[in-house]
Amino acid sequence: MISRLSSTIVLLLLTISVFGTQTATAGQIRVLASIKPIQLIAKDMLGDLAHVDVLLPSGSSPHHYSLKPSSIGQIHDADLFIWGGPGLELFLTKTVSQLERPALALLEDDDDHHPANPETENVDAAHSDDAGGHEDEHHHDGADPHFWMAPDRALAAADRIKDRLVVLYPEEAAIYQQAYDDFAARLLRTDQQLQQQLKSISAVGFYVFHDAFSSFVEHYQLNQLGYFTVDPGRKPGARRLSEIRKALETNKAHCVFVEPQFKAPVVDSLIRGLNIRVGRLDPLAVEIEAARGGYSKYLQSLADSFTNCLSEE
Repeated sequence: MISRLSSTIVLLLLTISVFGTQTATAGQIRVLASIKPIQLIAKDMLGDLAHVDVLLPSGSSPHHYSLKPSSIGQIHDADLFIWGGPGLELFLTKTVSQLERPALALLEDDDDHHPANPETENVDAAHSDDAGGHEDEHHHDGADPHFWMAPDRALAAADRIKDRLVVLYPEEAAIYQQAYDDFAARLLRTDQQLQQQLKSISAVGFYVFHDAFSSFVEHYQLNQLGYFTVDPGRKPGARRLSEIRKALETNKAHCVFVEPQFKAPVVDSLIRGLNIRVGRLDPLAVEIEAARGGYSKYLQSLADSFTNCLSEE
């Protein structure tokens, strides 16, 4: 009797152990994303397979942020911490170097990690930057660090996340692969819809407040004439403002886009007296819920902002 009872207890404990492992790997993985757009991509792909939280408070810019002690604790507690990399978030470099579990930097070797999916290949398009004239200082090796603005680069990021999770939890490899495949299929449908939506406004000129949307602009072949500033924490120079004003006066631009994270009185003063529309683009997706389908909703919100401001009425 005792032997049979012992065997039953051992079997029960093994069952609990196996169930506990499945729960931890299939639903209770603690993924921490540095910024909201990365959280959107990870949560859209993983759904209920992981708890995906975000480090920076809503609306905080990765260009100007100082870590709090509580934030450092969050990073160390995560099963997987995902960030853009030093080209986007230099303030995280020291903390990341001290982690026992290596963080995943999505911008490392970005150009070499695009998934083999010709349906979502980025479209090559040359766009002049009348107000720029120099390489963006916060671009990572010449590439735009705002990778979440283009669906093909977001798909590459999701592929990296999937690969890292497969290494960490190989017993769940098939589940993560299926999650990635489903995400890719949803993203392809969204991309095709937006290609059609944005065709009618592709030739209409516009300016953005800071140079964060180049990947979206190039992918959908829009006509961005320039930007006010490379770094939203720095005021644009007099020469740049003069060039923008001249372009606005000669009707080269139909719209100027501002951002909810930054007050831009310089934009208001520059367009005063001109028949120029003002649109709103959010590079940090503050109002988008991190859920299944959230990243596609973000891309749709950007497309709608462009369509609303650039359409002829």
